[in-house]
Amino acid sequence: MRKVNISSDAKSDLIKIEEYLLDKWNERVADDFYQKLIDAIDILETTNVQFEKYSDTNFRKFLLTKHNTIIYKVEENKINIVRILQNFQNPDENYQSLND
Repeated sequence: MRKVNISSDAKSDLIKIEEYLLDKWNERVADDFYQKLIDAIDILETTNVQFEKYSDTNFRKFLLTKHNTIIYKVEENKINIVRILQNFQNPDENYQSLND
């Protein structure tokens, strides 16, 4: 089993996503999102799958929902989730955020 670490940027992304879901939808939708996140982390922890590379970076991407993508990096037996991007935001800005 691999250890999953969630960066401070990814935690900040989660707060923004949660605020949006609670403001525009409801608690059930937010709970559903978090269940999908838990399931995704379980997959990353327990399987030896390498998902598609994110553009021309050393990061990989895991489609969490049609609206959100987990961006992560594999380092030895550790998964570092660096961002949880909103897919409908500016792609150039999302890409740039990984290279700052």
